[in-house]
Amino acid sequence: MNSLRPDDSGFTLIEIIITLTVAAILSVMLVQFMGTSISRSTEPALSMQEGMALQAIMENMNADYKQLLLTATSPLDTFKARVAAGSYGTCAVVANDYIKFEDNSEAACDTDCKLLKVTISMGDHSLTSLFAR
Repeated sequence: MNSLRPDDSGFTLIEIIITLTVAAILSVMLVQFMGTSISRSTEPALSMQEGMALQAIMENMNADYKQLLLTATSPLDTFKARVAAGSYGTCAVVANDYIKFEDNSEAACDTDCKLLKVTISMGDHSLTSLFAR
Protein backbone atom coordinates (compact mmCIF):
# COMPACT_ATOMS: atom_id res chain seq x y z
CA MET A 1 0.00 0.00 0.00
CA ASN A 2 0.97 3.49 -0.66
CA SER A 3 1.37 5.55 2.56
CA LEU A 4 1.48 8.98 0.85
CA ARG A 5 -1.80 10.77 0.80
CA PRO A 6 -2.50 13.33 -1.91
CA ASP A 7 -4.02 15.78 0.63
CA ASP A 8 -0.81 16.22 2.72
CA SER A 9 -0.80 19.77 3.99
CA GLY A 10 1.95 21.89 5.51
CA PHE A 11 4.56 24.47 4.68
CA THR A 12 7.61 23.84 2.62
CA LEU A 13 11.03 24.90 3.82
CA ILE A 14 11.17 27.70 1.22
CA GLU A 15 7.85 29.16 2.43
CA ILE A 16 9.06 29.20 6.04
CA ILE A 17 12.39 30.88 5.10
CA ILE A 18 10.61 33.59 3.05
CA THR A 19 8.11 34.23 5.88
CA LEU A 20 10.90 34.58 8.44
CA THR A 21 12.85 36.94 6.16
CA VAL A 22 9.84 39.20 5.55
CA ALA A 23 9.01 39.21 9.30
CA ALA A 24 12.61 40.15 10.14
CA ILE A 25 12.60 43.05 7.65
CA LEU A 26 9.27 44.37 8.97
CA SER A 27 10.42 44.12 12.60
CA VAL A 28 13.63 46.02 11.81
CA MET A 29 11.57 48.78 10.20
CA LEU A 30 9.25 48.90 13.22
CA VAL A 31 12.14 49.09 15.69
CA GLN A 32 13.75 51.94 13.76
CA PHE A 33 10.50 53.89 13.64
CA MET A 34 9.66 53.33 17.31
CA GLY A 35 13.24 54.01 18.44
CA THR A 36 13.23 57.45 16.81
CA SER A 37 9.80 58.26 18.24
CA ILE A 38 10.73 57.20 21.74
CA SER A 39 14.06 59.04 21.80
CA ARG A 40 12.46 62.28 20.55
CA SER A 41 9.46 62.05 22.88
CA THR A 42 11.35 63.88 25.64
CA GLU A 43 12.01 67.01 23.54
CA PRO A 44 8.57 68.62 24.10
CA ALA A 45 8.77 68.00 27.84
CA LEU A 46 12.26 69.52 28.09
CA SER A 47 11.18 72.50 26.02
CA MET A 48 8.20 73.04 28.32
CA GLN A 49 10.48 72.85 31.38
CA GLU A 50 12.78 75.50 29.92
CA GLY A 51 9.83 77.76 29.17
CA MET A 52 8.40 77.38 32.66
CA ALA A 53 11.80 78.01 34.28
CA LEU A 54 12.16 81.17 32.20
CA GLN A 55 8.71 82.35 33.27
CA ALA A 56 9.58 81.71 36.92
CA ILE A 57 12.74 83.82 36.58
CA MET A 58 10.76 86.66 35.00
CA GLU A 59 8.17 86.45 37.80
CA ASN A 60 10.99 86.74 40.35
CA MET A 61 12.27 89.80 38.49
CA ASN A 62 8.83 91.40 38.53
CA ALA A 63 8.37 90.73 42.24
CA ASP A 64 11.82 92.12 43.02
CA TYR A 65 11.16 95.25 40.97
CA LYS A 66 7.84 95.83 42.75
CA GLN A 67 9.69 95.58 46.07
CA LEU A 68 12.34 98.03 44.82
CA LEU A 69 9.63 100.50 43.84
CA LEU A 70 8.59 100.63 47.50
CA THR A 71 12.04 100.72 49.09
CA ALA A 72 14.76 102.05 46.76
CA THR A 73 15.46 105.67 45.89
CA SER A 74 16.29 104.83 42.25
CA PRO A 75 14.53 101.49 41.65
CA LEU A 76 15.14 101.27 37.90
CA ASP A 77 18.91 101.80 38.24
CA THR A 78 19.15 99.31 41.10
CA PHE A 79 17.12 96.75 39.17
CA LYS A 80 19.25 97.21 36.03
CA ALA A 81 22.40 96.59 38.09
CA ARG A 82 20.90 93.41 39.61
CA VAL A 83 19.95 92.07 36.18
CA ALA A 84 23.45 92.81 34.85
CA ALA A 85 24.99 91.04 37.85
CA GLY A 86 23.00 87.87 37.11
CA SER A 87 21.08 87.92 40.39
CA TYR A 88 18.05 86.09 39.00
CA GLY A 89 19.26 82.66 38.01
CA THR A 90 20.84 80.72 35.21
CA CYS A 91 19.22 82.45 32.25
CA ALA A 92 21.13 84.45 29.67
CA VAL A 93 20.47 88.19 29.68
CA VAL A 94 20.07 89.21 26.03
CA ALA A 95 19.08 92.84 26.58
CA ASN A 96 19.26 95.08 29.63
CA ASP A 97 18.99 98.57 28.15
CA TYR A 98 17.15 101.82 28.67
CA ILE A 99 14.89 102.60 25.72
CA LYS A 100 12.40 105.17 24.47
CA PHE A 101 9.84 105.08 21.70
CA GLU A 102 10.06 107.58 18.86
CA ASP A 103 8.10 107.52 15.60
CA ASN A 104 6.65 104.06 16.30
CA SER A 105 10.11 102.56 16.79
CA GLU A 106 12.38 101.71 19.66
CA ALA A 107 15.49 103.81 20.27
CA ALA A 108 18.28 103.83 22.83
CA CYS A 109 17.92 106.33 25.65
CA ASP A 110 20.79 108.28 27.20
CA THR A 111 19.21 110.81 29.57
CA ASP A 112 16.05 110.85 31.70
CA CYS A 113 15.21 107.25 30.81
CA LYS A 114 11.94 105.89 32.09
CA LEU A 115 11.80 102.46 30.41
CA LEU A 116 14.10 99.49 30.90
CA LYS A 117 13.88 96.65 28.40
CA VAL A 118 14.98 93.28 29.78
CA THR A 119 15.17 90.23 27.55
CA ILE A 120 16.21 86.88 29.00
CA SER A 121 16.63 83.56 27.22
CA MET A 122 17.07 79.90 28.02
CA GLY A 123 17.45 77.27 25.32
CA ASP A 124 15.12 78.14 22.44
CA HIS A 125 12.91 80.41 24.54
CA SER A 126 13.16 84.10 25.29
CA LEU A 127 11.06 86.58 27.25
CA THR A 128 11.05 90.36 27.05
CA SER A 129 9.60 92.71 29.62
CA LEU A 130 9.50 96.48 30.00
CA PHE A 131 10.01 98.02 33.42
CA ALA A 132 8.92 101.64 33.95
CA ARG A 133 9.51 104.24 36.62
